[in-house]
Amino acid sequence: MKKIDTIKKRWEFQEVFNKGSSHLNRYFVLYVLPLPPEKKGQLKVGFCVGKKLGHAVSRNKIKRRVKNAFLSLENQVSRGIAIVIIARGKAREVDYSMLCTSLREVLSKAKVLK
Repeated sequence: MKKIDTIKKRWEFQEVFNKGSSHLNRYFVLYVLPLPPEKKGQLKVGFCVGKKLGHAVSRNKIKRRVKNAFLSLENQVSRGIAIVIIARGKAREVDYSMLCTSLREVLSKAKVLK
């Protein structure tokens, strides 16, 4: 299992938002941007939860659940891309198994699964 680089800087998020393609479903919005050829083996991932989803404790809980769901699918995701996963409003009400299924669905829609 290779290390995943986390997107943390604002300019990195903005680059993926502006230049990447978006895919969405009921619980997630996914932005995907191919990385330059010299970073072919890397996988960069950013997780976002908007302030509309509640106070900081509940947003962090949603973020932890989404990150955990992504880590369970990590081996199936192709490398050489930057992904930003944004949780939508209904993500706080759904159970973990449905969250994993929905994340797998949006990743396959974006054609980033192997």
